[in-house]
Amino acid sequence: MKAVALCLACASLLTAFTATAQSPSQPAGGTGPIAGKLDPAVEARVKTLLGQMTLDDKIDLIGGQNPFRMHGIEHLHIPAFQMADGPVGAHIPAPTVAYAGGIGLAASWDRTLARDIGVQLGRDSRSRGANFLLGPGVNIYRAPMNGRNFEYFGEDPFLASAMAVGYIEGVQSTGVSATVKHFLGNKLRIPAPHHELRHRRACPARDL
Repeated sequence: MKAVALCLACASLLTAFTATAQSPSQPAGGTGPIAGKLDPAVEARVKTLLGQMTLDDKIDLIGGQNPFRMHGIEHLHIPAFQMADGPVGAHIPAPTVAYAGGIGLAASWDRTLARDIGVQLGRDSRSRGANFLLGPGVNIYRAPMNGRNFEYFGEDPFLASAMAVGYIEGVQSTGVSATVKHFLGNKLRIPAPHHELRHRRACPARDL
C-alpha cells in the first residue's frame, strides 16, 4: 500500500508539474511543490485515488507496463508516466548527452554546478517525454572494485549529500521527478550480508 501511495503522490505532483513547470528559458526558482512540504491538496488527492482503485489497479501501477514506463489507469485519468534511466544522461533509449559522472561532479566541490547539471538533465528528460529521471546515484564508496563507482559522489557523506541535493533541485525545477537510488548495499554489485547492511551508515540518504 505504501508503494502505491508513493506512486500516486509522484503522479499527482507530476500532473501539477506539467501545468506549472518553468520553460527551459526561465531560471529555476525555489518555490512551488518541490520547495517545501507536500501540498495538502496532493495528499488529499492521493487518498481519494487510493479509495477508488481496485486491487488490480494497484498491482498494475507498481508493476510497470514495459521497460521504464508505468501503467496508466484510464478510468481514474492517471496517465502512463515514462522514466529516463540516469544518472549521467536521459537514456530512454540511448544515445543521449553524457554529462559528468558523479565522481567528477563531486570533485568540483561546486553545488551550483551540480544544480546546473540537474537542470540540463531535467530538460533532456522532458524533451524525450520522461516524467521521472532514475538518478542521482548516492551509494557511498566502500570498495574500489565496484564498476558503478563513477556514478556516485565519493566516499564522503557530507560532500555526497551536498552534490545530490543540488542535482535533485536542478532536475525537479524542470518538472521532472528525480529518483534517488542505491542508498546503500551496492558497493560490489553482489548481495551484501544482512549484518553488513545493519552496520553500514546510510548517509547521504538521511541528509536528502
